[in-house]
Amino acid sequence: MSKTLNVTTFVDHIGRVILGEVVSDTKDTLKIKNPAIVHIGQNQQTNQIQVQTIPYFFREFVAASAQKEGTTWNFSKDKIVTGEVELDSRLIEQYEKLFTSTVMSAPAPQQRTAAVDKAEVIKLFDE
Repeated sequence: MSKTLNVTTFVDHIGRVILGEVVSDTKDTLKIKNPAIVHIGQNQQTNQIQVQTIPYFFREFVAASAQKEGTTWNFSKDKIVTGEVELDSRLIEQYEKLFTSTVMSAPAPQQRTAAVDKAEVIKLFDE
């Protein structure tokens, strides 16, 4: 992304680590644009820990205008845990790529790049 984002992370009421761009921060609410879940798992081939960012809400479920602009969510501060963490630049870069490649550009399926085609498939539902 061309501008420097004010990205933060927090833990929601069910224990997910959320990463996102701070729109506003009031006494009661943290307003986040394009939140993403930080998913930590194990690579089955190498047994190493891997980190992925997954959209909090998939762009395919919102109107076309929101797909381009992104979505904004209000998190009640009485249901989240915040910390003072300086995020690694690689995590912020992964977050930025998630939204520049899927929300901001919104390429048609036939226009996907080889990098997108090689991305790990995440099964959302049992077959």
